[in-house]
Amino acid sequence: MIEDDFYRTSSQYRYWSYTQESLARIRQNTNDLASERVRAAFRRAKSANVVQNGSNDDPANGGGADAADAEVDIQTLTVDEELKIVEWGCSKIIDMGEAMNPRIPSNVVATAIQYLRRFYLTHSPMTYHPKQIMMCALYLATKADHFYISLPKFVAELENVSEDDVKAPEFLLLQGLRFTLDVRHPMKGLAGGHIEMNVMAEEGQLGPISKSTGSAKRIGTAADQAKTLLATAAQMTDAYFLYTPSQIWLAAMMVADRELVDTYLERKLSQLPLTEAAASLEPKLVSTISACATLLASYRLPDDDSTQRREMKRIRKKLTVCQNPEKMDIVAVARAKAAEKREGDGSDAEKALKKRKLERERLERDGDVFGPDLKKVPGSGEV
Repeated sequence: MIEDDFYRTSSQYRYWSYTQESLARIRQNTNDLASERVRAAFRRAKSANVVQNGSNDDPANGGGADAADAEVDIQTLTVDEELKIVEWGCSKIIDMGEAMNPRIPSNVVATAIQYLRRFYLTHSPMTYHPKQIMMCALYLATKADHFYISLPKFVAELENVSEDDVKAPEFLLLQGLRFTLDVRHPMKGLAGGHIEMNVMAEEGQLGPISKSTGSAKRIGTAADQAKTLLATAAQMTDAYFLYTPSQIWLAAMMVADRELVDTYLERKLSQLPLTEAAASLEPKLVSTISACATLLASYRLPDDDSTQRREMKRIRKKLTVCQNPEKMDIVAVARAKAAEKREGDGSDAEKALKKRKLERERLERDGDVFGPDLKKVPGSGEV
């Protein structure tokens, strides 16, 4: 079984792998649904405000209920704008990981980023702002990747953050993740590939890239550049949704040194049995890795571009206007749901009594379990 065959048994492949078309369709559906719910929430808020002000019957205020039912003119975010906001949340996770003491490892930070990106496939920033989810995502990643930090210590490392701020969204986040916490990263593949390329170069298997031509330094430089790409571009783009971990690390190496990767792939593929399937594999594989490399190379940090910074400022301002008013305080929402659950638990005795009563009525209606009384047949004697 090769690496990608093993990867296809993972929850990441089964639940979180998409084509570009299906990914775009999911995001558009999420955006459409969130936009409808935001407008509905503002209509309810407007209606409640009309009732509270006692103006239902005042024609001067637009006819009361008619005014409350009027369409609320809210400019909601587009899919592209939502993606920009999610990328902003991902960048903040990186900042939090670097600010922690001890510093959170890059693979744990990457797991948290993928949690955030997965969550926002089916949830909109208009419903739940990333600042409400990103801290929980990072803390959940520390638990999932076995980098234990107690909640009090975790919170102490952040400014103006309470334990409730971290705990409140956890179940919501887990639901959005389909309770699948495993994230397969390309970093381990890169480390293994770096070692294998060095060995192949020393053995003269990479043609002109050999020990005598300084292969170790060349491969090391390419691996360092690829590592940076995996920590930035691979996290901020859709690479994890569209490609396998091995394709991603090879693409990162291809961005750093195309000739090196082409030579490496040519050598590795030449070792496969000479079959029709193997012959068609090379162009398909190279094309896929090249497409991933193009995606990684296209990413630019927002701080590197003043135009992007201005655009992000505009989108954040727009989000403050179209944020769902019923979901802005996620801690309060979580407390309300917990209170409802406690009230439901308190009525268990009543539910049990009602159930027994209904069961008794059903038995009386259906008759005795041994059946109804036998009818007396005329002419028969008494027994």
